[in-house]
Amino acid sequence: MLSKWTQHLKTPEEKAEFNKDIRGSRFILDRLKQILKEMEQDLDRAEINPKTYDLPNWDYRQAHNNGGRQYLNIFKRLVDLDQEDPNERDPVRPTVRPDTIRP
Repeated sequence: MLSKWTQHLKTPEEKAEFNKDIRGSRFILDRLKQILKEMEQDLDRAEINPKTYDLPNWDYRQAHNNGGRQYLNIFKRLVDLDQEDPNERDPVRPTVRPDTIRP
């Protein structure tokens, strides 16, 4: 789960309780993922229709669709509770080469 869900909370206890509540609502988030997928499929169908290019200002419409697609992807990542948060991973410790150590 992305840390964005709990970044507004102060204590570890609050975060744990909120995390439990979110995971308890997984069926709702799964339905939301389905809805977002349907919306993305609608965008796909609209973009591959050749008649789209017959419309004036089709390039602005395409830019609008690209923005919509960007936010659909953001929302899909948020509701995916199995998504690993890159900020929560164990940090990689830097290695020091022995020849760079000064006495």
